[in-house]
Amino acid sequence: MKQITSIAKIPEKVTIPLQQHVGVENRSLVIVGDVVKVGQKIGESESGISPVHSSVSGKVIEISKHPHPFYENTPTIIIEPNGKDSSIEFKAKDYSRQGREQIIEIIKEAGIVESGIPVHTKLNLSDVVILNGMDEPPYVAMNHALMLDFPDEIIEGLKILMKATGASRGLIGIDIRDSDVINRMNRAVVDDSNIGTVSLKTTYVQGMEGLFAKAVVRKELSHGQQISNASTMTVTVGTAKVVYDAVCTGKPMIETVITVLGTKKSQNVLVKIGTPVRDVIRHCGGYSGEPKKIIINGPMTGMAQYTDEVPIVKGTYGVFVQYEGDVSTVEPGPCINCAKCIDVCPVNLLPNMLVAFAGDARFDMCENYNISACVECGKCAYVCPSKIPIVQLIKYAKGWIK
Repeated sequence: MKQITSIAKIPEKVTIPLQQHVGVENRSLVIVGDVVKVGQKIGESESGISPVHSSVSGKVIEISKHPHPFYENTPTIIIEPNGKDSSIEFKAKDYSRQGREQIIEIIKEAGIVESGIPVHTKLNLSDVVILNGMDEPPYVAMNHALMLDFPDEIIEGLKILMKATGASRGLIGIDIRDSDVINRMNRAVVDDSNIGTVSLKTTYVQGMEGLFAKAVVRKELSHGQQISNASTMTVTVGTAKVVYDAVCTGKPMIETVITVLGTKKSQNVLVKIGTPVRDVIRHCGGYSGEPKKIIINGPMTGMAQYTDEVPIVKGTYGVFVQYEGDVSTVEPGPCINCAKCIDVCPVNLLPNMLVAFAGDARFDMCENYNISACVECGKCAYVCPSKIPIVQLIKYAKGWIK
């Protein structure tokens, strides 16, 4: 039984922001009135670092600033689908015949982004490629669903990433409780001794990139594997699937899998980039009542939205709807220097100091206190008795520093 559903009805409009990665903003390659096809490149920066592509075929009806789930209003291309679903010619490649630089160029041209970072910029020479198959507990489940529905494609994506980085070993970290996924992925790698799975105990921050890679290496060392000094490169299983699509089918990143919760039918959904959140919620049966808050991505690390008109973008992995009783209405108070945020920080930062400096716009001091090391897990905000929006302030400061 498939774990991931697709939205059968094409949206009346798709809203595709030109900014879907950190760094230089893309410029539009189309003008109002142009007719575009599925997969057509519609935005690119002068450096070509991470282009965006149309997820539908139709007519460009507007190019202007619109709400973005993660940034301020950004330049956006709005397309009215024509229902034809005509696409550019997708050119599949045999990656065994491609060199390292050729593979990296394909991934770059496909506009593949993970957590705002263009994936091709991470493909440095490495000894081990690690796939993160952990989901953000307790609600997000799209990695679990992807591994059940697309195990072979994910493994092929891993092999492509290994070739792109020169890695001789590939590992997939999976929640130890997900026995069905572990069995499925083990069957997919049974004929390749260079690829294996690693079962990890579930903790909230375990799945975050830097901490996840360390956990995988520790587990391999406990099994006698000599990788303690190995260089690693980590991406999610979802990224491996998109890499497979880009190289083996020629399709750029024009859709993504997300977990939808708080609707009448919570589920994992394959969504076209640019689809309004309201259309996704409608696909999942609609709201269960009067919504009080819509959070994009996980409930701990996500960002609350003021409208369900915001689009699904490359960095979206969840939509979480909250209702009366789910939402705290306590106003933030002053810091009481209890140090609870320091006690729970998984990377040993001083969140109280970062918040103070961010609030005063002293971004140089934020850098001095190593704000870039923050993994934005939200544990500090969760335990804060004053209900200070610590993560939001840290994200605000990071935005200015970048």
